[in-house]
Amino acid sequence: MFNQSTVDCCVGISCVKFKIIIIMSNTIQLFNKNYNVYYHYQDLTTIWELQSYQSITDLNRYNQLKEDITQNGVIDPILYYATPDGIKLVIDGHIRLKACIELEISDIPKKEIRENFALLSDVQFWMVKHQCQRRNLTPVEKLKFACLHEETIVKKAKENLSKAGRGDNVKDKIDTILEISKLAGIGRTTTARYRSVINSGFYGIISQMLNEKLSISAAYNQVQGRLKIKEINIASAIENKLALEEKQQLNIQPEIQEPQYVLDYHAGRHLLITNQVECFIMAKDKTKVKDTMAQSPSLKYAVFIIED
Repeated sequence: MFNQSTVDCCVGISCVKFKIIIIMSNTIQLFNKNYNVYYHYQDLTTIWELQSYQSITDLNRYNQLKEDITQNGVIDPILYYATPDGIKLVIDGHIRLKACIELEISDIPKKEIRENFALLSDVQFWMVKHQCQRRNLTPVEKLKFACLHEETIVKKAKENLSKAGRGDNVKDKIDTILEISKLAGIGRTTTARYRSVINSGFYGIISQMLNEKLSISAAYNQVQGRLKIKEINIASAIENKLALEEKQQLNIQPEIQEPQYVLDYHAGRHLLITNQVECFIMAKDKTKVKDTMAQSPSLKYAVFIIED
């Protein structure tokens, strides 16, 4: 099934020449599905769907890892899952394995993980859980990693409810924050605050928290302060807008329509009955008529001035 050859291969950061066992087929079957092989070195195989689930490592940290491996060798073994077909599928240590490939290290320590995986999502969930349980990760790193795989965590929580006898169609709302906090081993309150900062949109605060220049609590408090100021500004803007609109309304005075003057009471009454006007005013003083009309300037008036 396999043969050996020496090839030039570009792995991640740099291109190197190394001895590699190439799988003749570029796919493997796993859980009744075919997956593309990312690379195969010695007897270890990786696929992209699991490779991409590893912690994000920047170039400096990766170079430090390579230097440490050069000086001290590989201390933590590569963890793999043996498939029914005998393929050793890497489920932890992808970055260490890549470093070993570039350094042409042949004697790589490895350890089999015996789990009853039924789906690829089971493997991915195990990887997330395993990463979060590493003692050398800070709370921010654990939550960062766990939150990247929120969908997998929620899906697994629903599967667990289903297996517990709740049926295939679990409609109960999953407490996402609680599930993430349990997996990361971080308190629910801290997890909720972390997510609040991440979703705040205040990128300066987010960056400082992720780079651990601010604690989660300090970042959360700064976000709450910003949100409070934002709410005050919004409320003030709304208040100013309403005040301006009210002022504009007061400044806009409808024009008083010219009334129809009649010669007697009967003529005015006729206009009112036939709906030609809406008000009929009888007064002795013509100046008082305008004051009355000003109270409802949009109405149509008939006016009869009574002369002595």
